[in-house]
Amino acid sequence: MNAWTKSQLVVFGIGLLLAFAGEKLSMPILTYGGISLFGIAAFLIGMEAAITRRIVLGRRRYDETYLGIAAYAQGVQFMIVGVFLIGISFLAYFDTGRDLFLHFVRRPGTVSLTLGIYCLMQAVIAIAGYEEQKQGTRWIVLLNFFTSRLLPGVILIVIGLGFAGLGLFEIVAPAAFDNLGGGFLEVLYGLK
Repeated sequence: MNAWTKSQLVVFGIGLLLAFAGEKLSMPILTYGGISLFGIAAFLIGMEAAITRRIVLGRRRYDETYLGIAAYAQGVQFMIVGVFLIGISFLAYFDTGRDLFLHFVRRPGTVSLTLGIYCLMQAVIAIAGYEEQKQGTRWIVLLNFFTSRLLPGVILIVIGLGFAGLGLFEIVAPAAFDNLGGGFLEVLYGLK
């Protein structure tokens, strides 16, 4: 076990203890501190994957080893999730989450763009595949490529481009976006 893995486990363990203690003792600062440490642990996992360009996910008997661009994309995704968890815990603790949520209901462009980029990264991961998928007989490897990697990758590309396009459209022309039905969420939440 290397130093990166030890630090990730220590941060995650302390976060778990803080979150559990915060719930049992009714101390929100401990709970949100634990959630922040979960985010820091996820960020550390992502940094390791992005730097080493290697990440192993899964269980003991069935691992998925990602190398190269797929590992880098996994790392970036872990870092995004880490920042999200840290941000959510701070917003919840300072009780400003509702205002931010209502802002994103009014202007969902950045959220849609981020979700689109996330889907596109997942498409890269799916198409690149993990190393265990590339082992075996030629027929099985080819079958895995088309059914387990290429098809989901293409679907994720279409979804990602759709979300990214909507997000860019909302950012560039918010009035036109609202006129074409983008104000639906505002009506749903009673903001109009």
